[in-house]
Amino acid sequence: MYHLERKTLELQNYQKEICQVHHFEVGTLLHYNYPIKVFQVTSKLDHNVKKVIKAYYKDSTYDDKKIVKHFLSEVAVLATIHHPFIMSMDFMGSFPRYFAYVMPFYEDGTLTKVLPSIHQEMSDEYFVQLCAAVNYLHNKKVAHRDLKTDNILITEKKILIADFGLSDILPTEDTMATKRKGTVVYMSPEQFLKRPFDPFKCDMFALGVVYWCMVFKVNVLNQDTMEPMMETVRTKLSPTSIDRLILTNLLEYQPEERLSIFELIFLMEESCFSHRIAKLKGVQKEFKGLKNNLLE
Repeated sequence: MYHLERKTLELQNYQKEICQVHHFEVGTLLHYNYPIKVFQVTSKLDHNVKKVIKAYYKDSTYDDKKIVKHFLSEVAVLATIHHPFIMSMDFMGSFPRYFAYVMPFYEDGTLTKVLPSIHQEMSDEYFVQLCAAVNYLHNKKVAHRDLKTDNILITEKKILIADFGLSDILPTEDTMATKRKGTVVYMSPEQFLKRPFDPFKCDMFALGVVYWCMVFKVNVLNQDTMEPMMETVRTKLSPTSIDRLILTNLLEYQPEERLSIFELIFLMEESCFSHRIAKLKGVQKEFKGLKNNLLE
């Protein structure tokens, strides 16, 4: 169902390695999970210019079709979306040993890194930005399918959603999915049932897990004893807390009862988040190509 989007991509073939083509020096290895390698590079022409290269290695002993599909899933999204809270892509191509794309380097790292020190004001700001980005994606009929704190970058007091390798580009907002995707603890319960499900509601559950991590300032993957998230919400948050209301409605077991992104933003507009949403609408009006109203 993604072929129309992918045909529009012009994947140029290069005979040299990416660092030779674009005059980069290889720096720090940021992530390696075969066949994907992510590393920071510096421009040979200007050492103040730093970038990140994400490479999908070609290997005859590995399922090459899966590598191509994963790479194309990611660049198909990045080539068509433009939003201040979503990671951008500079350029892409096919090189002798791998497929790769280049993106900006964000020195502050991921949301996971800042969780222990995040304060309430910044947490609220980040969550509103995150909701705006998810709203934009869902309006574009894109389900991320792997939202987690490791896939949310931090730079200059704002967040950027990254890693679209598992994303779904859907023909309609009513299109159902059947393939289970994501990081297990962030995956919605319905994905483990043998029936079609709404991929956008999967994103909303994952968004709830991300917000749970922000509220309690912990990485859910590092918990030694995994108390059910909703039990933590019930025992540690006041019944009248907006955080409890949001988490209860995002971590809802039944997908039809779980909030959509539109419903979540509407709920937040009636709470202490309202001034941050109003501020964000002003920013969006100045950003070319975005809808003026966050709720549209």
